[in-house]
Amino acid sequence: MPENLKYNTNPNASELLLRSKGMDLESGWLGKLFGNSKTAPSNIACLCLLLLLVPGIALLFFAGTTSAGDYWNLITPIITLIFGYLFGKNI
Repeated sequence: MPENLKYNTNPNASELLLRSKGMDLESGWLGKLFGNSKTAPSNIACLCLLLLLVPGIALLFFAGTTSAGDYWNLITPIITLIFGYLFGKNI
């Protein structure tokens, strides 16, 4: 931690620009989409979960029961794996 850091003063525009540029270089273009290294795995897992649930719900309402049942039998283990990752990674 720098010794000359002052907490009760407003940073000037050049300091904010340098911090912003540093965060951009650290995260890259995928980081802008998914977040930093602490939140990206959870964000990616939630995106995968949504990409699996939306077609499954659409199949339930708009398709025959055979194709919807087969789809849910296929994705249910993947969904439980994602939930296990999201809720079990802090243990």
